[in-house]
Amino acid sequence: MDDFYREFEGLIFTVPADLFIPAGGRPETVDERNWHRFFPKKGDPTVRVIVEGANSFLTPEARRKLQEREVIVLRDASANKCGVISSSYEIIANLLLSEKEFFAHKEEYVAGVLEILEKRASDEAELIFRRYRDGGGKVPYTEISRSLSKEINDWYARIFDHFQARPDLPLRPPFRQALLAHLPALIRETPRFRVRVRNLLPKYRAAILAVEIATTIVYRGGFTPDFGQDLKSYVSRTF
Repeated sequence: MDDFYREFEGLIFTVPADLFIPAGGRPETVDERNWHRFFPKKGDPTVRVIVEGANSFLTPEARRKLQEREVIVLRDASANKCGVISSSYEIIANLLLSEKEFFAHKEEYVAGVLEILEKRASDEAELIFRRYRDGGGKVPYTEISRSLSKEINDWYARIFDHFQARPDLPLRPPFRQALLAHLPALIRETPRFRVRVRNLLPKYRAAILAVEIATTIVYRGGFTPDFGQDLKSYVSRTF
């Protein structure tokens, strides 16, 4: 096994590639001791873009050094976000569909989830690159990714608390539209499945709304930080 890892460690630095996706592996495989091996004697990097699929393949120091040498690095917090999101849709399927219904409509449900994941991934990537351009390249991609996560989490906490304190609000317009917008097309567009959102625990409805509205605020913008009626107006315009 040690021989394998020694061989693998050499390959990642010597095989030229436009895009390198370490989707697993040992955490911190690339660190402050070896990041420079991506740059042979000629100086040009052997890889142009590194997308960390999982497991913090690069240390923070290695990320910083590589980006200083103009290698694009997208950290796992952004690149693997859809993996985390897909788990939530497994829970939603379990809450809103019987086992028989799920297997009867599995392909359609999965297609709807994939459509949502594609949109989330596209929104995340586009915003990271837009903020990088707008900042004149002074803020590293990985720092932009970190700030996006913080913004979404901050909005999520605030919005979740808002709906937790008002458990009937998620089922009223326009918030019900935002709630349904979060769900795969099979649930959203099938009346007998759609009405089941009423059976969700208030905490689940608050969580679904919080994540949908929080990500929309960060990815699309356009919301003033004054709550209450402003939140209702924003959701009415957006959903």
